[in-house]
Amino acid sequence: MKAFNDSEHFYSVVGEFLKVPTSPRSYEDLRRWWGENPAYHEEGDEIDLINGIGQKVAKTRMSAEFVFSEPEALICMDAENPRKGEHFSVYLGDSPIPAALSVKTTGDMAHQFWAGNVSLTAAIMTGKIKTKGSKQKALKLLPRIAPAFALYPRYLEIIGEQRLLRML
Repeated sequence: MKAFNDSEHFYSVVGEFLKVPTSPRSYEDLRRWWGENPAYHEEGDEIDLINGIGQKVAKTRMSAEFVFSEPEALICMDAENPRKGEHFSVYLGDSPIPAALSVKTTGDMAHQFWAGNVSLTAAIMTGKIKTKGSKQKALKLLPRIAPAFALYPRYLEIIGEQRLLRML
């Protein structure tokens, strides 16, 4: 069984997850988004993790596009020219800028990756994740986004994606 039903489902889960650290966040932001969900509770270091990811990605000053199959989807991350007030910008379904790095994989692989269940180096070497552009840039991005791995399962729980949570 595939993790995502269709592109819309993929964007609503992975795309929206990637948008969380784009701007400086506060607990008020999290409460506004998820406070009504019974699974939501505040954990001490979440804001620090989220804001740290955003700041670290911003320092890369790079752009990357992520091309997915099963389902077909495209997510662009731009830390070269982010929108005002953002550490980096995320675009769903289009890539308005030329990306220095292009990453291709499946929706299932992306789901496992964001949970921290995939070795990027091994996935690149075996072709499960394909890159165009500098592999060094892909590996440079990894330690900056790795703290998100701890947040992804919690995010799935908060947005009610129990089936995806069980697939991890």
